[in-house]
Amino acid sequence: MTLSNLPPVTQVTASLWAKSPRQPGEVKLGVLEHLLNVAACAAEILELEPPQVGAQMAADLGLSREQGLPWVLALIALHDLGKASPAFQVLWPGGKAEVDTRLNFSELLREPYTPHGVATEALLPAFLQSLGWSAALTKQVADAVGCHHGFRVEDTRQLDLAEAQKGSVGWEKVRRELCRLVCRAVGAEYTAVPTVTELSAPAFMRLAGLTSFADWLGSSFPLPTQTDFSAYVDPAAYFARARAQAREVLREQVHWPQFSTLHPHLPPLEEAFGYLAGGDFRPRPLQTALAGALAQASGPALVLVEAPMGEGKTEAALYAYLQLQHAAQHRGLYVALPTQATGSAMFGRLVEFLRAQGSEKAVSIQLAHGGTLLNDEFQERVTNTQLFYRTNTDSESADSVAAVRVEEWFTSRKRALLDEFGVGTVDQALLGVLGVSHQFVRLWGLGNRVVVLDEVHAYDTYTSELIAALVAWLRALGSSVVIMSATLPDESRRRLLAAWGAADIPDAATYPRWTVATQMVATQAGAVTSGTVPATDAAGNRSRPAQQIALRPLASSTEAVARQAVDLTVGGGCAAIIVNTVQRAQQVQREVVRLLREQGIAAQTCTAGGPKGAEKLGVLLYHARYPADERQHREKAVLKYLGKGGLRPERFILIATQVAEQSLDFDADVMISDLAPVDLLLQRAGRLHRHARPPESRRGHTQPVLYVSGLDAWPAEAMQAEAWGRVYAPALLYRTWRTLQGRAGLTLPDELDPLVQEVYGAPGSVHDLPDERREAVERAEAQLRSVREGLESKGRSAHIGLPDEFWSTPLHRHPEEPDTESVNDDALAGEDDFPRTRLGDKSVRLVPVRQRADGVWVVCPPPGAMQPKNEPWTELVTQHQTLQKGDTETAKRIYQRSLGVARWELVAAAERGDLWPHGLGSGHRGWQTHPLLRDVQPLDLTAGHRDFGKVRVRLDPELGLVYESLP
Repeated sequence: MTLSNLPPVTQVTASLWAKSPRQPGEVKLGVLEHLLNVAACAAEILELEPPQVGAQMAADLGLSREQGLPWVLALIALHDLGKASPAFQVLWPGGKAEVDTRLNFSELLREPYTPHGVATEALLPAFLQSLGWSAALTKQVADAVGCHHGFRVEDTRQLDLAEAQKGSVGWEKVRRELCRLVCRAVGAEYTAVPTVTELSAPAFMRLAGLTSFADWLGSSFPLPTQTDFSAYVDPAAYFARARAQAREVLREQVHWPQFSTLHPHLPPLEEAFGYLAGGDFRPRPLQTALAGALAQASGPALVLVEAPMGEGKTEAALYAYLQLQHAAQHRGLYVALPTQATGSAMFGRLVEFLRAQGSEKAVSIQLAHGGTLLNDEFQERVTNTQLFYRTNTDSESADSVAAVRVEEWFTSRKRALLDEFGVGTVDQALLGVLGVSHQFVRLWGLGNRVVVLDEVHAYDTYTSELIAALVAWLRALGSSVVIMSATLPDESRRRLLAAWGAADIPDAATYPRWTVATQMVATQAGAVTSGTVPATDAAGNRSRPAQQIALRPLASSTEAVARQAVDLTVGGGCAAIIVNTVQRAQQVQREVVRLLREQGIAAQTCTAGGPKGAEKLGVLLYHARYPADERQHREKAVLKYLGKGGLRPERFILIATQVAEQSLDFDADVMISDLAPVDLLLQRAGRLHRHARPPESRRGHTQPVLYVSGLDAWPAEAMQAEAWGRVYAPALLYRTWRTLQGRAGLTLPDELDPLVQEVYGAPGSVHDLPDERREAVERAEAQLRSVREGLESKGRSAHIGLPDEFWSTPLHRHPEEPDTESVNDDALAGEDDFPRTRLGDKSVRLVPVRQRADGVWVVCPPPGAMQPKNEPWTELVTQHQTLQKGDTETAKRIYQRSLGVARWELVAAAERGDLWPHGLGSGHRGWQTHPLLRDVQPLDLTAGHRDFGKVRVRLDPELGLVYESLP
């Protein structure tokens, strides 16, 4: 078929280019071909999705599947209608030269040229309105397909295109011809006019998300090697061939499977988790009760599980996924956790669960957080998946990968949530409700999925507002949500249920408990049911027995804390000290070592070997202000000595900050904790006698005892002196102090929920307090109210709006999306990067470096005691200006020596450019070009320290990064 055989308007249309040749032998790809390639990808994606997805997208237009689905494909195809404009065709001189001379380029056409996505949004409505579509609907669908490069148009004045940008009448005729050919190809009938006049908010997300997904796939098609005009003669035949090519891409490159449930038939609990407990798994009452509550589920639901640590909430959530997938035909699962550490730990558990299900189909899983390049387990599975496809060999690793793979196509940060299974941080999910690039792709990925939100009590008011918005969007997108918490205030519980749209929320029943809210449908209102968990179920399975924890007040000074720890362990036993700040942890460590020395006992601080000999006692410091490799090494040491099945020393003291509060499964014989909000104190207390051990192994500490530093006296002075009031809201510390003061013990889990509700509910009367104390509490309560109101307002204004407010919510565009998240879990540092999924102090990530005598900059090595056996440290040149962009191995080694800090003097120096004046590269070399290092700065410690005003910073081999005040 030659160009001359086509009708005149088609000849002109066929002269336009969409993609220019990239290498010799290729020719340009025409606009129509690209439009149909993308539509073909969308069609094949929908073929692989659960059937209700395509039906829902047709219903979004108020049409039947038979009428509406072709129009969905047509709209997606027309995402690049704006390429049929002078503003685009002028971008490639070679392509412009081949544009039919019957199309004119105005002499007034000047840069900046209108982006073709914006042009699509401006030009598409006219065609649709000519068919009888409502004006509002045409603008909204054009918005959805036009924003496929990441962002919606903020200033609608951009849509009023000058003629020089959009072209004269001839250009409009070409665009109408493209629309005609597209509709003919996909079978969209002009007479099938939508019955809706506006696009709903979830419909927008579905259309926008699928458009970008399909565009990424369609843009991966190889360019033609010879010109072919068959698409302009028989577009339906071309579309059929494009669909075959799309199927090939999805099958051979993306490895996107046809939807099917993980199990053809729902297995019983015992079978689903038969791989646990050495094959002798017995369901906990919590798991049995929740499974019974969901047994009659017939569609999406919100499930809220409130139960103490160690009751099997994770297994209950995974079984809920199996039930809800059968009930609602959900595509997949995403498990969202508070930190990268908890996300990485859950990755291994989810892989084990999926492998054990024995599904006939292979599944793919992603780890979604900023530290995936540093996660060896994940990267090994990526590599093994690649090898599996190349070799398909028989081996144990091949068998593992054959069942659970990590498909490389989805490892790109914007694609991770598209995969069938995922685990990572809650931040990755929350980016779906922030105005970041392609946020609608994230929501498409989470739509029609089961999303598990674990440890929801771990977030502040700001992030909780974002989580509530996410829950509302997940409900609108047909997903189910499983929310888990051990210590959830009633106000937070009600907010989450309200975000789902639940009405008539029942009061919280006896703890532990479950709540199930079903989805509201057009013909029936959603229902909310709740229930408690018995101590023993019908099969005789028991919950964890109640634990009596003795409560002891302790003075707040570091000397008192250290002396108590030494006294508790010199005769044997393993003690854990959890304090509220890194500086206090360092001070306590120094004091413990000094006190031991006074008694002639050597503090065995080396983490490479356990404490041995009667004259030694193990002391391990663990906090967030170590370089990443040292911190990881210390974390492993905690688990080595205090973890389940660990090599438990006779005498041992762990000194840690909040990083040990939730992330680590360790077991202490006795514990000392700083005063903290009661839910966090209870989380810490959950590490007391956590694992079943012979009584004699606890060296006399047969009863769990919690010493609370600061509980002995009114805490105002300690809150000021120890900076506790900077870490936690003073009002919550006062409430906790008043709740626990005078108590001899705690009964867990029986008192866990009442204590949390007492502290987080309405503030109690303060009339019984002396005037000075009453005034302090009233000031703190007023401050808490003000802070919460401010954070709620910030949270509401930060997200894209709730589904029913989406079209009236002003756009909040964040022009940059981070490649990584901070790996710093320090409460004083904040975990967020811009855009902010969490609030906190600004932070900067540093790599300690020093300059050799020859002028070469090298990374400061870890202390010798931290090195693995037989693996001496290899000196690492920083290459801060010369690092190759593809040298990920060197970048990883450098990043492993980094740490995040929030000290304002260092942050200010980094913002001023004073921290590192030697440059970080340019072009395609240096730290700024690599995603791991682009936000990292070297810290010059050539002199052994660095001074910033009145603070000296040094890296101590045992204490980590230390701040010292200068006169």
